[in-house]
Amino acid sequence: MRGPMGSRTESGGGRVVVTTERLPRCQVALSIEVEPDRVEASMETAARRISEKVKIRGFRPGKAPRPVVEQTVGRGAVFQEALDQLLPDLYREALESESIDPVDQPDIELTSTEPLVVKATVPVRPSVELRDYASLRVPRPDPRPAEPAVEETIEALRRRYATLEPVDRPVAWNDTVRADISIQLPGREEHETEEDAEFPLREGHEGPLPGFLERLLGLERGGPHEFTVEIPEDHAVEDLAGGSANCRVTLHEVKEELLPDLDDDFARSLDEPYDSAEALRADLLGRITERLAEEALREYRLELIDLLVSHAELDYPEVLVERQIDGMIDESSHHASHTREGLEEWLATIGQTEEEVREALRDGADHAVRRSLVLGEFVRAEGLAVESSDVDAEVERTAGRVEEDIPGLTPENAQRWRELVESEGSRQNIEEQLLTALAMDRLVEIASQPPAEGGEDAAPRRRSARRRRARAAAAADEPEGEGEGEG
Repeated sequence: MRGPMGSRTESGGGRVVVTTERLPRCQVALSIEVEPDRVEASMETAARRISEKVKIRGFRPGKAPRPVVEQTVGRGAVFQEALDQLLPDLYREALESESIDPVDQPDIELTSTEPLVVKATVPVRPSVELRDYASLRVPRPDPRPAEPAVEETIEALRRRYATLEPVDRPVAWNDTVRADISIQLPGREEHETEEDAEFPLREGHEGPLPGFLERLLGLERGGPHEFTVEIPEDHAVEDLAGGSANCRVTLHEVKEELLPDLDDDFARSLDEPYDSAEALRADLLGRITERLAEEALREYRLELIDLLVSHAELDYPEVLVERQIDGMIDESSHHASHTREGLEEWLATIGQTEEEVREALRDGADHAVRRSLVLGEFVRAEGLAVESSDVDAEVERTAGRVEEDIPGLTPENAQRWRELVESEGSRQNIEEQLLTALAMDRLVEIASQPPAEGGEDAAPRRRSARRRRARAAAAADEPEGEGEGEG
């Protein structure tokens, strides 16, 4: 944390003396002392303004002398009027004299009236030091194998078309049962009951309580069957954790799940038919491989930015975190927070106070601010920029997707959507998204290089966005099997 730093500066013809002190969390304390002659001049002006608004017997509006005005409304009212007009000028002059660039409104405190001394605590722009990010090296991970996910997807497809056949045997995994259930939870007098409930038994699923489905295995049709379920200590519902639940189950029916064979007929019967089971498997393998590769890259990018954050030296005002929380609440409430009434209704719906919501979001908001600041400094350090033509192209793609995704869109509504997408605010958001993607690509490019040998920097030379796009386009035009593979 930086220690306090002070300076004294005179402003406005020697009538204002400013003392500055650097505070933690990117704040500056300004102590502004105003000489008596300027205060007196402000008092005269304030008295004249008050006399124009307040009817004073024997005087025309604006003509009553200051002593009469003070006798009529009180000296305190005149002083407050003078202060209201003087403070904005004092604050502006202090910022200019000390070359301070605020990011939000100050906290103002009157510390003395004779002489007039005002203290302003001002949040200023963050400071970010990335340190030696060019030597950052993190091996790019391989995606998870796609084959297990393919098998799970095929199994889910077969289950979608499965049939259920009643059987007269004990309950087993993947059966579907129909039963009356009564559960007495710990600390509750009332039983939780459901009659004629039908549900499947899947391994890894909890059912109404952890361990409940396991206790049904091996039970015969009929009953009632009575058993106890021990609830884990780490159960999400605190007043149930570590307790015991008494269960009573009457089994009316046990059905066995019969899956269709994985053959060509099955592949052709799907909503999106395939010529053969082999074609189905190949398509699933390709799509799942691509999805897992995207997930691995996304996780890798997050790992890199968090590593960059952990190595950076950051100082930023708390107001940035509060703004981030405001945005998160706005998104969570589906913009209900735009009005106080809407916010109160949303808070009542979720059963929390505003303070509880803000506190729950604080850690995530702080992390988001740190990521944003570090990524912004990385963009500046790398000299990255987005071409206006790229923004134009993305705006056009976005507008086209909107028109495709909303069937039956009238020409008038389509035009409104296009105008919204083409608005200055929308263009700015799109530019920020493209710039973030560009920065993440550059960070991956740096970190995925081989470690430096002989103490030399192994990071490639910086390339502009246009050169990287040109290289990618050239690679895409090469015949398969030629050119360099991805590093």
